[in-house]
This record gives sequence, structure tokens and C-alpha cells, in this order.
Amino acid sequence: MANKKPNVVIIFADDLGYGDVSCFNPESKINTKNIDALAKSGLRFTDTHATSALCTPSRYGLLTGRYNWRSSLKSFVVPGDSMPLIEEDRKTIAHLLKENFYNTAAIGKWHLGLKWQLKDHFDYEKFGLNPDDIPGKKTRFGRDGIFDISVGRMDFEGLDIDFSKPITFGPNQLGFDYFYGTPASLDQPPYVYIENDRVVEEPTEVTGTAMLDRSGATDQQEWQNGVAAPNFVHREVPDNMQKKALEVIDRFAEEDKPFFLYYPNHLVHGPLIPNEQFEGKSGIGPYGDFVLQLDHYVGEISDKLKEKGIFEDTIFILSSDNGASGVADFEALKKHGHNPSYIFKGIKGDIWEGGHREPTIISYPPMIQGGTASNHMISQSDIYRSIAEIIGAEITDDTAEDSISNVSLWKGNNESVREDIVHSSANGGFSIRRGDWKLELVYNGGGLVASRKGAEAQDFKPAELYHLKDDISETNNLIHEHPEIVESLKKSLEEYIIKGRSTPGEPQENNRNNPTGEWPQIRWMDGYKDYIAKFKYD
Repeated sequence: MANKKPNVVIIFADDLGYGDVSCFNPESKINTKNIDALAKSGLRFTDTHATSALCTPSRYGLLTGRYNWRSSLKSFVVPGDSMPLIEEDRKTIAHLLKENFYNTAAIGKWHLGLKWQLKDHFDYEKFGLNPDDIPGKKTRFGRDGIFDISVGRMDFEGLDIDFSKPITFGPNQLGFDYFYGTPASLDQPPYVYIENDRVVEEPTEVTGTAMLDRSGATDQQEWQNGVAAPNFVHREVPDNMQKKALEVIDRFAEEDKPFFLYYPNHLVHGPLIPNEQFEGKSGIGPYGDFVLQLDHYVGEISDKLKEKGIFEDTIFILSSDNGASGVADFEALKKHGHNPSYIFKGIKGDIWEGGHREPTIISYPPMIQGGTASNHMISQSDIYRSIAEIIGAEITDDTAEDSISNVSLWKGNNESVREDIVHSSANGGFSIRRGDWKLELVYNGGGLVASRKGAEAQDFKPAELYHLKDDISETNNLIHEHPEIVESLKKSLEEYIIKGRSTPGEPQENNRNNPTGEWPQIRWMDGYKDYIAKFKYD
């Protein structure tokens, strides 16, 4: 390995809260011993942020180094049967590493859309369904270039996909040599395993709950209704993904080339169905048990890298896609003295810190001093340029437009790398933070419930201003006390939107919001009408 570039392993947990990890939360009732051990060999970042408080957009931000709201998805997450969100000409981290002679693999939850081959009808007959019970929608969210939730969606997904045909655009076309996983979350159909561009087994059955509640604990162990392969067992999926990830490391470790493993884990997203080994182990319910199952997986990956003698030659990154979900049952957990959001306000979907501040650890022994911590603000979009710097790769001007290398922090430097950072909520509302000041341009957090109503029903304008050093829990709104700070932050955000980037370089274009071209979340901009005019075409 001495002459190789470092391997890269990213475990991207699903809905893991900052307060769930014991090395980040001293009061956590969950002992995440394996994640804590990883922190002892690496660097804890205490001020890391997903680009969004939801999973599809934050995955986009991580893999592309570009703020997710520049894509065609301005709010919410894509359905499981969606077309691809990442643009066909956009370079991902996987492209970057593949072009630098890495083996690349993605294992787990994709949830960025796939270019399925479609039938010309909804195949109700194949699944024994009555069309009157599940009316089809030809024009809908996630299809035909439309990523606007306001056009509506089907609550039953997968009926018009021809599963006998290959996927024509997906992970394999986005830089990954190998893919094994599911289209989306553990609670989102179609319930099939995919290997590279083919489903492993075609769906023949239906399963799930109509109108699944994803905002609270009502349907904590349920999943959305949709089509399913006969041997798809929800409880078995996480273990199957873990086995595949370990197999990939085994295989790649024998190669002469370095490797990149992107492992978007299904845990700890609903349904909360820990396997038998972990049931009851946390003492605080199925959510705590699921966190322990994830922690076990992290330990197995660390052990596998050590077994292969490559732990020290591997950049090992652990983070989460957004804050903990309401499905976790915050009320019940708090009775046990556990708060998945730690001291932060908000949960998954919210613009407040609990929605997007993520527990993040980076281990790379040749560069990073173990057992250290950094309190400097970084974005998950920064992983792109950080890795590029370490392997000495060039990045074109139209790539990773919102990524800033934080390698200096890895090396122990104590100077900030970011002047500011932009966040987005479930309903697409913005916040911008500079230093300790954070301006939020969305009301009531902009969370999951608001996102389902559609952006047109929301009011987007400067609503809350917090000084996080004095008020980390965002309880004292100073919006009316510092108009000069509000105006300054607004101006910076408007500049980043119009320029299509927040890093130096030539201006780039943001993607159009189909089908109307409108972008309600930025109507607060003084120059909105002029800016949006170029997107207003039929």
C-alpha cells in the first residue's frame, strides 16, 4: 500500500441524530462504543452540516460538492420510482476517484433516482390490484423532469416500471464500478435489490401501509405500500448490505488499485426493525436498538480494514444525512433521558440545527491525530475538494461549486476554512450562517409537514436570526434587533444563488424548477423577477 493513494470509505448513516452518538453527547443513553473507537483514531467535527435537512438532497450535496437546491429538486425527497436527480453531465466524487485509477463501489440506499425503463401503462393486473383503489398519475413528482412535489405523487410506487429491463442511468453511470442496494429508503418501494443495472429479483407482490406517517411514531415499524420482490424481507436488508460491503472490501483489498466504498447505510431510518441480536439491547426502545446495530456495523468495517492491514491507509469518514426523524419517538426517548438532537432545536427536515448538524468523524492516521476534535464549521459538500486535494486531482471550474477543502483542519490547523455556509429545510427554505450569526428565511423550521403542502403555500422571507455562540438552542430570535446583519446575510445568499456557486470561479447556472420555472423559496430576493425570468418558459 505504500505507493498507493489512500482508500476512501464513507459510511453515510440515515437519520442518525447528533445526540445519538456517545462521543458527541455525554448524556446519550446509547453507548456507541465502535463509533467512539473510530473517534479515538480520528478527528471529531462538532460543527458539520448536511447541505439539507433531508436525505435525497443531502446525498446530492455530498456526492457532487454542489448545494442540493441548485438541482431541479427544490424541496422534499424523490420517490423510490423517481427518475435520476443527478444530472448526466455532472461529475461525482466517484467520477473523481475512478478517473484517478480507483476501484469504486456503492452499497446500500441510493435514493437519488434511477432511469428505469417504463411500461406504457400501470400494470394493475400483474399485481392483482384494482385501478379504482390506486388511481395512476401520468404527470407526477419524480417523472418527466418534474421534481416539484406540488404536482402530486402516487402513494403506490413501481406499477409502471419494466423490471425485466436494465436501468439505463444510475450509480454505474455516475462513477461507480459496482452497485448493490435498494432504490431508496427501507420504507420506500419498489422493494427490490439492485445489482449494478438490474434488479436481482422482479417484484410480484404488494406490501405496506397506505399514507404512511413519516413525521411521528404512529407507523414506527411500518413501510409505504408498493410492489415487492418475493424474497425481499425488510428486516434482513441491513445485514445483507453489511455482508456485501465487507465482501467488497475483501475483494478490493486484494487489488493493486486503491478503492472508494460509498456505503449509504439504511440505518437508522424507519421502519425501526432491529434484528434479533439487538432487540431490547439499548433499553430505550427500537430506535436505540437500531443505533446499536449501526454501531456494530461500523465496528465490523473498522475490523475488516484492520484485518486486511489497510486501516491506516484508508480515509474513513462517518456522518449522517440529516437529523433524527420524528419516527424515533422523541417523547418516549426523552422519558428515558435521551435526546437524539442533543442540545439543538429541531429534527429531520428543520432549518434549525437539529435538522442538519451531523456527528462526523474522519480517520486517516498518516495525517490526522487520533482523539482530536475540531469546532470549525464545515459542510458535507466539502468532502469532494478535500479528497481531491489529498490525491492531487484537478477539478474543473464547473464541478463541486460549493465545496471547500478542509484538509488543513485534518492536519490540526485551528483556522476556519469557511466564511459561511448555506442550509436548506424540507420545504426548500434557506438559512445562511456566517460565523456565529445564522439567518433563517423560512417560518416554523420549514420541516416535513410544511414540505408536503408545496412551496406555493409557504411564506419564505427572513424570519429568524440567531447568535449561535450565545444561543446554540435557537431560542432568542433577534430578527428585529440587527437589520444590518440581516441585510448583509441576505445579500451574500442572493449572490451565491445568482452566481450559481459559492466558491471562486466562473458563474454557473442553477437548474430549472419544472414544470413552471418558479422558485418560491427565493421570492424574498430583491431581484427575483429579473432572475427567474430566464426560467419562465413553457
